[in-house]
Amino acid sequence: MLGLLYKDLHTAKRELMMTGFLALCFVLFSVITGQKELLGPTIGVLISVGSLVPTYSIHYDKASGWNKFICASPITRTQVILSKYLAGFASLLLINGLIVLENILMGSPMPAWAYPLLLSIMLLLQAVMLPVCLKFGQNFGVAVFLVLVFFPVALLFLLNRLGVLTDAAIEGTFALIQQNASLFGILGVLAVLVLYGVSFLITRRIYIRMEI
Repeated sequence: MLGLLYKDLHTAKRELMMTGFLALCFVLFSVITGQKELLGPTIGVLISVGSLVPTYSIHYDKASGWNKFICASPITRTQVILSKYLAGFASLLLINGLIVLENILMGSPMPAWAYPLLLSIMLLLQAVMLPVCLKFGQNFGVAVFLVLVFFPVALLFLLNRLGVLTDAAIEGTFALIQQNASLFGILGVLAVLVLYGVSFLITRRIYIRMEI
């Protein structure tokens, strides 16, 4: 299992290093210029890469013929998929650590309750992306990722413009979340962890039934 984890993290090393470099550039520029509003775009980049890291491994395994080799070995297909999820979770912890570090270096403009929220978002995206990419391929997965990211924002904007959701209602919702940040944070993380487990079962089933 440790060998599989090392392999999966190694295949994503380039993306993680590139992300870390870009994040460092954003942070240094923000600290030097005092533009704390750049924290948002930096976090957006980190969330995007963190959500896609395990899908790179799935793509590389297909392209390199690794699937044929590993499925002919004594290693079970369940262990192969488990390594993807463990590597994905490990990468999220690393990226969440980078977000905490960036926030501290920029004077902590982001509240602490946002950390579990961001982690939950990345877990949710991974839970959807892993089975989708395994079943339909990386290109389709990227399209689904863009829909997951932009559709909620577009829907919220549309409902706001149509008057279904007023500015007061949106502000009230955010205020309620802030007032009960601990409760919503814990419930959100627990719900997403359950979804992550369900995603693992779905992905394992796809991989077991897949012709290599």
